[in-house]
Amino acid sequence: MTKLETKKFFDKITKSLEDRKLKDAFDLFRSLQNCQIQEQLGILEGTYKLMLQYIIEGINDPAQQKVYNDIVRSLYQIRDEVELQMKTSNDNSLFYEKRRTRQFYVPETSEELISSMDDTFGKIELLNLLDENEKNLEEQKESIGRKIFHTIYLSSPWSSDEKEKWAKVLENQIDTVILPNIILTAITLNLMETFDEKKAIMLFEAAQNSNENIKERAYTGIVLFLRKYNNRLYLYPEITGRLEMLAENPTFTKAIRLTLLQFIQSKETEKITKKIKDELLPEMMKMGPKMGDRMKWDELMSDSNMGDKNPEWQKLIEKSGLQDKLQELTEMQLEGADVMHSSFIHLKNYPYFNELANWFMPFTTPSEAIGKEDLMKFGKILTASALLCNSDKYSFFFSVSLMPESYRKMMMGQFATETDAIKNTMKDELENPLKDITFRTRQYIQDLYRFYKLHPKRKDFEDIFEIPLEFYKIPLINELIKDEESLQIIGEYYFNKNHFQEAADVFTLILATNPENDMLFQKKGYCHQMTGDLQQALDYYLKAELVDANNPWIIKKLAHCYRILKKSEEALFYYKKAEQLNPDNLFLQLNIGHCYLDLKNYDEALKYYFKVEYLDKNKEKAWRAIAWCSFLMEKYEQATSYFGKIIESNPNATDYLNAGHTQLVLGELKQAIIWYDFAIRMPGNSIENFIKTYNADIPDLQNAGVKDDDIRFILETLSYEIF
Repeated sequence: MTKLETKKFFDKITKSLEDRKLKDAFDLFRSLQNCQIQEQLGILEGTYKLMLQYIIEGINDPAQQKVYNDIVRSLYQIRDEVELQMKTSNDNSLFYEKRRTRQFYVPETSEELISSMDDTFGKIELLNLLDENEKNLEEQKESIGRKIFHTIYLSSPWSSDEKEKWAKVLENQIDTVILPNIILTAITLNLMETFDEKKAIMLFEAAQNSNENIKERAYTGIVLFLRKYNNRLYLYPEITGRLEMLAENPTFTKAIRLTLLQFIQSKETEKITKKIKDELLPEMMKMGPKMGDRMKWDELMSDSNMGDKNPEWQKLIEKSGLQDKLQELTEMQLEGADVMHSSFIHLKNYPYFNELANWFMPFTTPSEAIGKEDLMKFGKILTASALLCNSDKYSFFFSVSLMPESYRKMMMGQFATETDAIKNTMKDELENPLKDITFRTRQYIQDLYRFYKLHPKRKDFEDIFEIPLEFYKIPLINELIKDEESLQIIGEYYFNKNHFQEAADVFTLILATNPENDMLFQKKGYCHQMTGDLQQALDYYLKAELVDANNPWIIKKLAHCYRILKKSEEALFYYKKAEQLNPDNLFLQLNIGHCYLDLKNYDEALKYYFKVEYLDKNKEKAWRAIAWCSFLMEKYEQATSYFGKIIESNPNATDYLNAGHTQLVLGELKQAIIWYDFAIRMPGNSIENFIKTYNADIPDLQNAGVKDDDIRFILETLSYEIF
């Protein structure tokens, strides 16, 4: 089978098991003609047939459900074993390629590695006390970390004995950082490739550890595991039992909630990266020449002026709008957004990242710094910093280490200053949903993000950050966050980050238990409006109105939805109601005019349009409305006058089109052609778009008395003109 065929085949088996169609699963397995599994399959199928016979004959078997679950669990296990075997033999993805080649001097078994490390662990326990010059121990630590990572990451499902030995290793490392983090990351990544009950149980055990580093990595692994294998976990009572026990601890459920929020936050990373690339960097490039003209580089680099900043630079930045963009990014960072991803995208090519394990290694000062006082100091600054994830700290360190000494010192000093400034700012920040997320959880998920987005072989992995954010739809996760406080926090966070479909779903869960929450009616209506479901939006706005009948915001939303749904009378009612609450609002006046226009009450529409024209400084919207209304009222000279004002001001393609219509009705075909030609040539328009719009307006032209021949000849003439 090809790689794609293999995936489809095993997906079919999984679907059969999830749908409880076991015969289909047996048939699929049989098509493999794998002698190693046929005997086991025969026994399982025989048991299944016997169970079906008992059911048909009405024989009451109290063990029936257990027998059935055992059969399904065994079929899942066979599926996993056969898939792992086949892919290890044929799949060229990184995980399976490394399983075949056993690169990185990985021992064949966990027992072999563990026994070979007995003399070394005593030294590893002293990692945090290592002398700066003990380069050999540092290198030994990194070597052992990689051995551990690859042994666990590439392993087949563990036996009970293997699991207990690794649990003992983790327990012995309770006061350290490096090895526990490596072990738990390797377990998590292995589970993303293949199911393993024993590794999953080790994650649940680690979630009860007293070491915060261990617990927080375990929380992330648990979330990913539950999301990936939710449909089969009912078959594993030891897993569900441990989860139920942990769920009784409010600290655990809060930690899971915060981990989910950080995953939701990660969805913003690409938007931030795009914002920096498309908005911030172009502004900085434009600022470059201006800043260069104002800077005296010889003065800047002299000792006497090193501490001074030219006040003109700040003025230039303020005028350009760059300061607002920088401030926005700073605020995002304080909220926990990953604003640094874009800065380090191109700094993952150092040889250090050729080692898979190094993408997840907690930062310690690399051995390259030994003997270099400034780099040792910089390493300590990076170690203490909560601003960068570990992967970016390594990228930053290697980048700075290659700089000339003078630039290096300047860069290190600037980073230390910025770090202190942001730390101080964070102390004074207002409450936000992510304030309780520790920097360790944030750093770990950002490390994972870089691996799945930037690793050269990233296409070999299922991107965990591309999976939909609907954690609340996963029953076992939902059980952990089903309390109203958790749902409220998660729903609000979805809402504030413009994930409107997810927010609407969560608000529905809250309303099921708290149906009197009128604020949620408003927000749920808004979510449906933003996803384009205007009828649903209208329904929830009406529910909100029942609770708060004179709320101006609700009234305006009702008016808007009715108008878009082409229910003009209802829209007019609510716009008039909103007008009573805010009589000076010109936006409302304009929309009341639009409603009258939709209802073909042109005289009333024109009254409102003229009122807006008189009071509004920006008259273009009123001019457009007056011009088109005048056209429909057959006041063609008045329409011509107002279209002229628009064309002299700031016309768009529609303005030229409507001006052309007016001239066509007046019999001025030559002038009509001129305006139509302008419409076609407007940026973003085309002859195809023009023809589509023109044809849609033909009924209005016919009603105005334009001959069918003239309508047709105009298009013919334009075709010759354009082509």
